[in-house]
Amino acid sequence: MKLDPRTEVMGRDPVGPLLLRFSMPAIVGLLANALYNIVDRMFIGRIVGSQGLAAVTVSFPFFGLAITLGIFVAVGASSLVSRSLGRGDSAKAEQILANAFTLALLAGLFLALAGHFQGPRMLRLFGASAEILPAALGYLKIVLLGIPFLLVTFVLNGLMRAEGAPRWAMGTMLLATMTNIVLDWLFIARWGWGVAGAAWGTTIAQAVAVLWVAFYYGRRSVLKVRLRLMALRRAIVGPLLAVGLSPGLMELSFVVLLVMLNHILGSLGGDVAISAAGIFLSLDSLFYLPALGIGEGAQPLIGFNYGAGKMDRVRKVVVLAIGAAASVFALSWAVVEIFPHFLVGLFSKGDGELTAIAVRGLRLGYMILPLASLFIITGYTFQALGRARAAFVLQVLRQVVFCFPLLLFLPRLCGIDGVWLSFPLMDGSGFLMALWMLRREMRRWPRS
Repeated sequence: MKLDPRTEVMGRDPVGPLLLRFSMPAIVGLLANALYNIVDRMFIGRIVGSQGLAAVTVSFPFFGLAITLGIFVAVGASSLVSRSLGRGDSAKAEQILANAFTLALLAGLFLALAGHFQGPRMLRLFGASAEILPAALGYLKIVLLGIPFLLVTFVLNGLMRAEGAPRWAMGTMLLATMTNIVLDWLFIARWGWGVAGAAWGTTIAQAVAVLWVAFYYGRRSVLKVRLRLMALRRAIVGPLLAVGLSPGLMELSFVVLLVMLNHILGSLGGDVAISAAGIFLSLDSLFYLPALGIGEGAQPLIGFNYGAGKMDRVRKVVVLAIGAAASVFALSWAVVEIFPHFLVGLFSKGDGELTAIAVRGLRLGYMILPLASLFIITGYTFQALGRARAAFVLQVLRQVVFCFPLLLFLPRLCGIDGVWLSFPLMDGSGFLMALWMLRREMRRWPRS
C-alpha cells in the first residue's frame, strides 16, 4: 500500500521546519490537556477555597493511574506504528491500531470499576484526611464515568501523531479543553455545584473528545479501527507493552510521588500544604508540557527515519529537539522567578499561608529546570527507537533511585523546603544520566 503524503513528508522534508510542524500541534494539544485539568483547580481554588482544592489534589493519583495505563499502550503503539509506516507496512500499522484500541478500552473499564468499588480506600491511601474525604469521594464517583473515554482518547490521539496528523491530535485536546472551560464556568461559577461541577465538566468533555477521535478514524485517517483486527495478538501486544513499559513505569512512579507528596506535606503542613502541592503540580504540568510536546513531535520523526535507515536525519531531529526543549524550559524558569505571586494567585484568593508555601515551592523546585530538557528528549528518543531497556533504566534511575530517597530524607532536615529541593536534585541527576546514555547511543549510528 502506498504511504499517505502526510506520512511520506517525515522522511523527505527539511528537519527543522518538520520538527516545528509536528511539535507545535503537540505542544498546543498538551497545553490544552493541562488546562483541561488546571481550569478545574483554578475555579475550585478561587470559588470553593483551599479545602476544595485539597479534595481535588488527593484525586490526582487516580488520574495518574489512568494516564499510566494509557502510556503503557500509547507509547509502544505509536513507536510500532511509526516504524511500520516507515517500512511501508500499512497493514501491520492497522493491526497495531486495532489492538491498541482494545487495550485502551479494557484498561478504562478496569480502572473505572476499581475506583467504583475501592474509591474510599484509594483516596485515603492517596492522602485524603477525614475532613476532605467526602468531597474527594463525590468528585471521584463522577469522573469515573469518563475514565474509559479518557483512555481511548489518550491512546488513539497518540496514534494520530504517529500517522502524521498532529493537527488532528491537537484538535482533540482543544475541543475537550474548551468544552471543559465552558462547563466549569457554568457548573461552578454560575450554578454553584462546587467540586461536583468540576467533575461533571471533566466527564462530559471527555465524551466530546471521543466523538472527535471517532470522526477522524471513521472519515479522515488512512488507518481504520477494524473489528476483525481487534482480537489481541501476542506478536503485537508483547512488543507494544515492552516499549511502553519504561514510560508507563515512569508515570506509575510519578503516581507514587504524588502519594508521597500528599502524605509528607499533609503531615508537615496539613490540608493547606496539600493545596500548595496542587498548585505546584498544576503549574508543573504547564511548564513541562512544551518540552514534552517537542519530544512527542520528535518521536514519530525519529521512529520513521530510523525505520527508513536515514540516521543522519535521526541525529538532526534529536539535536534540534534538545535545543528547543532547553529554550522553552529557560523561559519557564524566568517566568517562575519573576511572577511567582501572580501564578499562585490564579489558584488562590487571599489565603496568605497557602500563597507563602506555594511561592517558596515554585522558586526552590525550579532552580535548574533547563537541565531537564536533555533527560526528556533522550527518553523520547529511546522510545522511538524501540530501546525499551535503555529508556527503562534512565527513567528508573532518575525517578526512583534518586528522587524517592531524597523525598524521604530531605524533609527530615529541612521541613517543607526539603520536599521542594528534591525536584532540582532529581533534574540534575537525570541530566547526567541522559548525557552519558545518549552519547553512548549516538556513537552507534552510522553517518552518510
